[in-house]
Amino acid sequence: MPIDDGITNNNTTTTDNGNDIAGDFSNNYEDSTVDSNNESQVTNYNGAGSSPGSSPVMSSISPTMMGGGGNDSCLIPKSRGLQLNIIGLSQGEMQQDPNCNRRKNARLLGIPQQLGGLGLQVSAISVMCQDATVFRSMMLANTPCPINDARTGKLLMGKRAIDKYRENPSMFVVGYAGDKEFWDALLRVGEEYEDEEIVLEDTTPKLSISDRFRSSKRRRDGPSVDNDGAGKD
Repeated sequence: MPIDDGITNNNTTTTDNGNDIAGDFSNNYEDSTVDSNNESQVTNYNGAGSSPGSSPVMSSISPTMMGGGGNDSCLIPKSRGLQLNIIGLSQGEMQQDPNCNRRKNARLLGIPQQLGGLGLQVSAISVMCQDATVFRSMMLANTPCPINDARTGKLLMGKRAIDKYRENPSMFVVGYAGDKEFWDALLRVGEEYEDEEIVLEDTTPKLSISDRFRSSKRRRDGPSVDNDGAGKD
């Protein structure tokens, strides 16, 4: 029985066995279950790269093509690209411009030889006349494109060229198939010129400009006049 010595001791003893482990450290806890309150979550990713073949292909970009030969060139750069979900294609190439080539050829033929050309004016016009628009413009301006006559070997120009075109327009007229009605009406294909006045060709010799305006040259070439002194004082 405790002795009351006049001093009050408030001693409290608390017993907590909730987290105590009974036994020693040599106890075997194999195959035991420990609840840690952790949740497990599985996320399935079905996007690009989740399976073989599911990654997108690289983007197809049209290549940059520079004009060959600089500004003085008839090469036209062309590029294209196609992008699909499984494949991408791109392509680049150079293409000739036929109208540009025609102009360059005509310029080379028509420039005088002193300037580095060939000096062939008729050939240069013939090259340009290979274009249907130029051929039609020349005809409307009453300066038809020249054409060669194989029978005589002569170059036909003006009305003679038009008569040659009328013989076989589908063969000689550039662009005839594209506008047949226009050319038939302009050339009067199938019609006769009987009701028109026939102009005879002037075969008299023509004087050049120099001969026409040099009176001294005409007097020297003409018959001489004898001066017997008549009329003198």
